[in-house]
Amino acid sequence: MSTSGQPQFRYTQTPSKVLHLRNLPWECTEEELIELCKPFGRIVNTKCNVGANRNQAFVEFVDQNQAIQMVSYYASSSEPAQVRGKTVYIQYSNRHEIVNNKSPGDNPGNVLLVTIEGVEAGDVSIDVIHLVFSAFGYVHKIATFEKAAGFQALIQFTDSETASSARNALDGRSIPRYLLPEHVWFLPLTHFRIPAHTDLSISSSSPP
Repeated sequence: MSTSGQPQFRYTQTPSKVLHLRNLPWECTEEELIELCKPFGRIVNTKCNVGANRNQAFVEFVDQNQAIQMVSYYASSSEPAQVRGKTVYIQYSNRHEIVNNKSPGDNPGNVLLVTIEGVEAGDVSIDVIHLVFSAFGYVHKIATFEKAAGFQALIQFTDSETASSARNALDGRSIPRYLLPEHVWFLPLTHFRIPAHTDLSISSSSPP
């Protein structure tokens, strides 16, 4: 068992060949991640320096059983996983693979398109969405609507840097008791207008 007061693992998660690592040292490198994980199997992809503090990462094994071996090992070990002397917290990711190839939705902008998994329009309020995304910076405007892809929201920040921080931290992550973001994309916009008459169910908010 780890001597830290923070648990290293979430046992209720569904296993995945992609692991989510937290509490990494600043600017942790791909080489450091591979060095930590390679005793358990072959790493096929990584995504480093994720999150507002750039201290999180994703690691994808070639096989799910290899990821399970790593989680199981550190769950029962008296020595926690460490990088540069820092205890690293490990859990299964909601992702089934890491996609690093850039698409039009990866080009930085200050407006995010968020798809929220498993909810309907009445299940999540504008206030809750604002609470989550304003943690990264000032939110100018929020619009929510339902499309074929599911419940979605447009989030307008002041600049692309703030939007990037929010996307890196929240894309593919579960937020207990609040939202379940599935995908977060950049839109090639600097602002958006909310039409007065529309056939979509739209809620909007512009913080004071």
